[in-house]
Amino acid sequence: MSESFKVTILGTEYSLRTNDEELVSELAAELDTELKDLQQKLPGKPPTTLAVLTALNTSEQYAHAQMNELREIERLTAEIDDLCDSLEGK
Repeated sequence: MSESFKVTILGTEYSLRTNDEELVSELAAELDTELKDLQQKLPGKPPTTLAVLTALNTSEQYAHAQMNELREIERLTAEIDDLCDSLEGK
């Protein structure tokens, strides 16, 4: 079972459990940085607004990464098909 550990995000401490403490700690630090950057750009906005905007930005980045990955898989698949056709003498 995973051990409990703490992270601090935007001044609030959270107690978490995970099987990969190192990864979650890194992600929490990145999130904290993103939230603080956004807080400087949008002073006076409540933490929940900052969190929602950061979540949307992160979701958009993730979606773009997935689309890029899919395009790369399709490109590699086409390249492999072309190589197979060449080897078969077509």
